[in-house]
Amino acid sequence: MVHRSFGSARTMALIAAVATLMFSAPAFAAGIGEEDVPSTSIVPAEGPSGAAPANSPASATSPSYTGETSMPPPKHLSPVHHASSRNSVREPEIEPAHARMKVLEAQPVYSEPAKSSKHIEQMSVGKFVDVTGSTRYYLQVKLKSGQTGYIDPSAVQLVRPADKIFMLTHDAGVLDKPNRWATKRAEVHKGHAVHVVGLSLNYMRIRMKSGLEGYIPMTALE
Repeated sequence: MVHRSFGSARTMALIAAVATLMFSAPAFAAGIGEEDVPSTSIVPAEGPSGAAPANSPASATSPSYTGETSMPPPKHLSPVHHASSRNSVREPEIEPAHARMKVLEAQPVYSEPAKSSKHIEQMSVGKFVDVTGSTRYYLQVKLKSGQTGYIDPSAVQLVRPADKIFMLTHDAGVLDKPNRWATKRAEVHKGHAVHVVGLSLNYMRIRMKSGLEGYIPMTALE
């Protein structure tokens, strides 16, 4: 009997202890404050502005974003020069002159001083043509139509015969052709007499004592 009473009392004491713990647990949890929680330090991956913090490893290599875009300086381009659609034609160099020459051969009149140029007229043997100048290899002529053309010197009587003795007033070179592009073959000097055997444009054909013939400008007699 005594043993049964002792067991009952022990059981009642155990139940009372469990009940006490059940009621005291919420109070214990409620009594814990934020100050009782150990503090932790967490470094955010990015700073407030979106950039890495100053003391982080990323800040040493990543440039900070300032909100502006850096553009390369504009390149200075050279102006483009467009070629003209028209082909520039070089004007022939002309030595002015004036003479009427007889046509000896039926040859074409060219639009330019070149045989590859257009034929603008055909010359007739025995007719006369007005020569207005010369180039290195051609004579410039003016046609009755008003057009300007070019002919081969061999097509006309280039030299009119003459037989005169003249005293030179200037030194002059003796040329192989009656134009300023000709080759100099000899030289005659002021104060000497020359035998003129022909006239051609602005030149005189002379014969020297050696038998050499060539052309000197008429200005050597002025």
